[in-house]
Amino acid sequence: MWIEKVTNSKGTRYKYRERFTADNGKIFTVSVTLNSKSAHAKKAAADMLREKFFKKSGQLEKAAREAARAITFHALCDEWFDMHRQTIKESTAYTERRQLNKVKAATAPGFLAADLTADFMARYFAGQYYEQKISYSYAASQLAIFKQVMKYAARKGYIDTAAPFVEIKLKRRPATPEELAKKENKFLSRDELRDVLALLRQKSPRIALAMEFIAHTGLRCGELLALRWQDVDTKKNSINVNATWVRTVKTGQPGKRGTPKNISSYRDVQLDARAMKILQWFKADNARLRLWKHGTYTERGYIFVSKTGFPMPIILINSVLAKLDYPKHITTHVFRHTHVSLLAEMGVPLKAIMQRVGHHNPGTTLNIYTHVTTTMQDEVIKKLDAISI
Repeated sequence: MWIEKVTNSKGTRYKYRERFTADNGKIFTVSVTLNSKSAHAKKAAADMLREKFFKKSGQLEKAAREAARAITFHALCDEWFDMHRQTIKESTAYTERRQLNKVKAATAPGFLAADLTADFMARYFAGQYYEQKISYSYAASQLAIFKQVMKYAARKGYIDTAAPFVEIKLKRRPATPEELAKKENKFLSRDELRDVLALLRQKSPRIALAMEFIAHTGLRCGELLALRWQDVDTKKNSINVNATWVRTVKTGQPGKRGTPKNISSYRDVQLDARAMKILQWFKADNARLRLWKHGTYTERGYIFVSKTGFPMPIILINSVLAKLDYPKHITTHVFRHTHVSLLAEMGVPLKAIMQRVGHHNPGTTLNIYTHVTTTMQDEVIKKLDAISI
């Protein structure tokens, strides 16, 4: 504290000044004017300066809080995602960005985050799941992302607390006939697989062989596309799964190799005779492309490639599968699930199937395994009923 002597028409007075540093690092200079510079006056001035600083800094903090609460919900989501995306894989970021955009659609662009209520968002998620009939897993994923956003908002002081939002829950509703049918259509029987592959060959022989390879190995489509010739062991008739093909969000970019879905995805997969023949076909046909399409084809070491030498575009594969004239909805995952069902049909233990297909969570494997084994038991009963003594 320092003192300045001030003399004017009113006489002599003393201005006491002090400089304070707030917790946020900001410096405040405050002052009070008294008629004396006695010890008692100095003590009183020190108390008054401190009170003035607290009042002044508190006003600034209040203004900062008000400015923070001016953030819109859309801007809050974007701010959180910019930080969050640094901690996740690119493929995960692509998926979660799309889910976050769905959540942002619950409000208008100018809606303030501080005005959002748990009741409003609970009704939004309920409407999506119970009325719009989106799947439980997709609704739950959106809700989980939303809760992360609101926890971040509370930490940043954009809202008072995230507790009411964290309490939002979705109770599973009874499955619709369409959802039950979709669950049944997750895999193909042997006859259905032959029919689908026959239809697929008419549209694209290369894609047909790639999907058949999935049906024989249980690979995810991304794992299939990331396979390189160096990942094939011809002596052991096996492949080493060590990456997934990550599609890029940038226009014109083909994608790149990324880390597999989870730790269980790193694995060696034994190949049967048909899978080995498919690899031989691609070896020969890729050599043909290299010779005939030398202007557009570049050898990059990948197996399941298009005419450029890059892995087949996943968007092209999905487009061809979507156009198949077949009663069931065919996706790349249908062929993977078909592999699980074929193994279950042959009596392969559940744990061995999980290890082969790289499942970390047994849920999906168990659903297919249980369905197939139940069907097999029904067939046994039918055969027993046919026995006449």
